[in-house]
Amino acid sequence: MLNKKERLTKKEFDRFFSSGRRFHSPLFTLIHSQETSFHGAVVVGKKVFKRAVDRNRLRRRLYNILYRLSRESEQSGVYIILTKPQAGMVSFDELKKALESLVTQSLKTRT
Repeated sequence: MLNKKERLTKKEFDRFFSSGRRFHSPLFTLIHSQETSFHGAVVVGKKVFKRAVDRNRLRRRLYNILYRLSRESEQSGVYIILTKPQAGMVSFDELKKALESLVTQSLKTRT
């Protein structure tokens, strides 16, 4: 899980949601914005899972992947992950690969 300082407030979320650059995959939409520090948010809607227990489990898994990516590569910026319904049907390893590829794609286009 991300530290409280690394999570987005509602006001920050709205600002970056409208101004960030979007990257798409079959499982996620990643909204990335350049910033000096790292921040992240994960959104799992009811179209992915109807039960809150399942949505929260997927959200925790994605926060874990995002946390590890931020620590391993010392990235900066704002990352908002919007899940698509297919994300609920894949394994943890597939989630990790898909998210890593989106993050590297966002870093390549940044320069």
